[in-house]
Amino acid sequence: WIPNFSRFTAGIVAMSMNSCAYVAEIIRSGIQAVDPGQMEAARSVGFSSGEAMRLVVLPQAVRNILPALGNERALDGKTSAQRLGGCTTTFDKLALGSLDSVAVAIALRNGLHVSATRNALDAGVRNILLEKPIANTVEEANEIIAMCKEADATLLIGHHRRSSTKYLFLRDFIASGKLGDLVGIQATYAIAKPYNYWDVEWHTKKGGGPFLINAIHDIDDLNYTTGMKVTRVYAAARNTIRGNEVEDSASIVIEFDNGVTATYFISDGTPGPWNYDLAAEENHFFQWCPGENSLRFFGTQGSFGFPNMDFYHYVDDDHYGWAEKLVTEHFDVEKNDPMTAEIEHFADLCLGRETVPRCTGEDGVATLKVINAILESAETGKLVEID
Repeated sequence: WIPNFSRFTAGIVAMSMNSCAYVAEIIRSGIQAVDPGQMEAARSVGFSSGEAMRLVVLPQAVRNILPALGNERALDGKTSAQRLGGCTTTFDKLALGSLDSVAVAIALRNGLHVSATRNALDAGVRNILLEKPIANTVEEANEIIAMCKEADATLLIGHHRRSSTKYLFLRDFIASGKLGDLVGIQATYAIAKPYNYWDVEWHTKKGGGPFLINAIHDIDDLNYTTGMKVTRVYAAARNTIRGNEVEDSASIVIEFDNGVTATYFISDGTPGPWNYDLAAEENHFFQWCPGENSLRFFGTQGSFGFPNMDFYHYVDDDHYGWAEKLVTEHFDVEKNDPMTAEIEHFADLCLGRETVPRCTGEDGVATLKVINAILESAETGKLVEID
């Protein structure tokens, strides 16, 4: 017997089946992140296993689980929007029209960002958290910025790493001048996505690869932490790992306006710890692998490895060079959950406790320009200038 599902019910069932394994893993990792001593301590004072889990372990696990669940919800929203296309816009208009909304978070397919923002503004919403990238094109992004300014609405772009305590520390450290004159940067995002990730069709098509999903974070990190402007890029991309339409690896050269250069390697089919997601120990969705760096900054007075937070330098100018002892200075930075911190920042913007978004629409456009230039260079094999 096969039930005669409506299309809506069938969609809900399909999405639930697709998401349940991820949610189960989020819950499992959240529970395992709680110190095992908590269970032992609870049992030692007379709690049963069930009571210890319910009263001691789970309340602590919840704070680990919720941010990752929010991330999974955003991914579900994007996947469903990809499949539903323009129908999502109609749904947004109906939903917003029935609510007295003060703020809204938009996590839809990039092509729907303009219409969804317009619907929110038309419904009276004046605080918008818009998931990255801000749009598919610079023209669409500028349209979003213009309509928000016209409505006097606050626009925060969801580059959540700007709310990471690690990146906030890195930004201040670079600004302190301890590195001397910044000369070059090495960036890496080498990771392996699970095989079933490619069962989602749009992950195999152009626009569904690591450039727009992963590299856009790393590029925004460089923009945010250094404050420098990218002027041109060259990208050599390949799809030789899986043979899909979309790229699966690339080597990129980035030039900044002050002469600093960066090299960036990215691949989502190469197992390794040299990526921020596994090294930073922030997002419980990933199986952490700390101790390695995804970013290295090279200056005339020292170098810095991130996110391991190690500063290499000499004692002074009288003891400078390869014949002298290199000093290693390690910094301990209290970690946070950037996604939670981003939501807290958004709430502060809504309530007027803060007035300047950590990632403005203009910041989102600057990052989008670089990513689009990388895509163009990978397609044409040419050096691409950025205005």
